[in-house]
Amino acid sequence: MNARTLLVCAFALLVTAGCGDEKPKPDAAPTASANAAGSGAPSAPPTAMPAKPGAERGKMAHCPSAVDGAATDIADTDGGVTVTVTAKDEAKTKEIRERAQFLAEASKNEPAGVKHNGSGGGGGAFGRCPVINRNTTVETAEVDGGAKLTVKVKTPTELDWLRRESRERLKEMSEPGAREAGQGKMAHCPSTVEGAATAVKSAAGAVVVTITAKDEAATKEIRDRSKFLVEASKKDPNDVTHKGDGSGGGGFGRCPVVLKDTTVESKDVEGGTELTVKPKDAAALPALEKEATERAEKLAGRVPAK
Repeated sequence: MNARTLLVCAFALLVTAGCGDEKPKPDAAPTASANAAGSGAPSAPPTAMPAKPGAERGKMAHCPSAVDGAATDIADTDGGVTVTVTAKDEAKTKEIRERAQFLAEASKNEPAGVKHNGSGGGGGAFGRCPVINRNTTVETAEVDGGAKLTVKVKTPTELDWLRRESRERLKEMSEPGAREAGQGKMAHCPSTVEGAATAVKSAAGAVVVTITAKDEAATKEIRDRSKFLVEASKKDPNDVTHKGDGSGGGGFGRCPVVLKDTTVESKDVEGGTELTVKPKDAAALPALEKEATERAEKLAGRVPAK
């Protein structure tokens, strides 16, 4: 082998050895969100506080009163109510205070439209927590064992409703099945179909709930859900276990079609369904009409006029 050949081989070995020392490639280009964060463009306004990692959305994950073992007391105050939530356990006290702070921050970000989604920013018009964020201001202060939340209405005419609704929600929380309530997110309620309109009126011995929509797909969904409720009304168990699957009796649900102690029939109408809800006890008709009407008004984001 001549000198030239040896020189070429030596150079080849040198290049090969250098490949093992190649510098790491730079990271991939930043994502669009990362670029936005690093730019001078304004970021979206912060929401109340980040949801707890692993916390299930909804199920009152941010409600202080829903902390296991918590005690809640509601008292009237000027322009609203004070909701005092306490516990004896140190860890639970900490959890109550964190949730109270979350709701106080969430009340500052109330959207124009009510979209109850368990994030704390939905406006709370038809939620389940005794601390109501709909059209209110919420302030919190630590007390021995927990927190005191002062909830005040922004519209004076809603004061009576706020006080009544806060106490009704607290009462509901102690009823059988309350822990499961809301888990189904009213997936079987015709009135919660996107774009649906609900009308409630009295009839001979019954309450008629008419639910319609302009969209063909929404109309079909309303009719499908209505049929589900007709079948669910036949189950009506003695023990209410509200699970959102239609089998719980609907004693303290949110759907305007009340299933507890009723019979339900449906028929198709233009754009949707007309459901005839009859109480099994004729004397319960006024209460049934009142309940169905209030539920429909809450879903529409309106406060029942009292």
